[in-house]
Amino acid sequence: MTLGWERGEDVIAERFKREEIPGTFKKKFHAKGDEGLVIEKHGEIYKELGSGEFAVSSLLDKDFTDLLVMDKSEKSLDRTLKRVWLKDEKRMDVHFEIKFKVFHADRFSRNLIKNRKRLFMEDVWADILSDLIYKKSLPEIKTHKITEFLKDDFCKKTKGEIENDMKKLFKDWGLILTYFSVDFIIPEEEKGMKMGKWSKGEGAASSKEVKGPPVERPAEELAKEIESRIGEKSREEVADEMEKERLEEEVRMELEKEQEQKDTEAALEALKLKEIKDKQEILKKSEEKELGTAEEKEETAEELKKRLGELKQAKEVTEKKFYKKELSEEAFQRMMENFEEKIIEVETKLKSKKG
Repeated sequence: MTLGWERGEDVIAERFKREEIPGTFKKKFHAKGDEGLVIEKHGEIYKELGSGEFAVSSLLDKDFTDLLVMDKSEKSLDRTLKRVWLKDEKRMDVHFEIKFKVFHADRFSRNLIKNRKRLFMEDVWADILSDLIYKKSLPEIKTHKITEFLKDDFCKKTKGEIENDMKKLFKDWGLILTYFSVDFIIPEEEKGMKMGKWSKGEGAASSKEVKGPPVERPAEELAKEIESRIGEKSREEVADEMEKERLEEEVRMELEKEQEQKDTEAALEALKLKEIKDKQEILKKSEEKELGTAEEKEETAEELKKRLGELKQAKEVTEKKFYKKELSEEAFQRMMENFEEKIIEVETKLKSKKG
């Protein structure tokens, strides 16, 4: 009996264990014209075969452990990142069209499919998001204002930089980029703007206000607000008010989460709730200071390493949930951005400790 690969449209490659391949003395398998075969020994390529029918002797090649079958036809990803916030608190969508082929079997086997049984198109997109877009492309995009994305030269330069980064990443993965396009989709209400001014014939009143994301207030500002509130009322009254605000905000967010099907982790990271909790923490610390019980404690290198490990582990869990389609792309995007920011913050603190 000869093994043939019955692949789905969204599957790029699949591994078969030695024992899954029919045959006792000879293991036979067949690859179509757009498929490639690789025989592996414990993760290392033993033989690379083309298309056609092949047989491997169970006696002479007894050490081979896996058969990797790859779809070498052109694959296409068409994805859009929704509501990307920019420096001026405006937002836009970023649309990607990416076409690629499996090119280098060794790199593909070692660096992309790794220990996976199957490699799906969504796996490739999730890895692109994690290894490039959320780590480099989006942080760079967010340093610019929306008016800059109205300039053809600026867009062309930005697209070129992302494409070059994509080519390098794909080369490491054993893929070749056959087509790449990224479009910055500006909201209609922003298209009338040029260099921060409205074009002739359009007034500011005709624009539709786009509310930007909340900006995190510094601890000093929150502390001043608490002090002013304590001046008007007792500490106990202020603490009761804050607890009421926190509970109301948690209830509101829970309702919003159910309504929009947002995951709990992402909802709890919402800035307004964080601000309320920060106020409560500052109030607690100010009380401890008055009582002489406050103790300034800076995280040690070991504590920072532990927190960094926890963040990376949480990031991996989130990626797995996205692979299993337990998270929406919007929730995944939001959470990955949050993890990257926190990881960078902890890594910066660690470097200062070592320096």
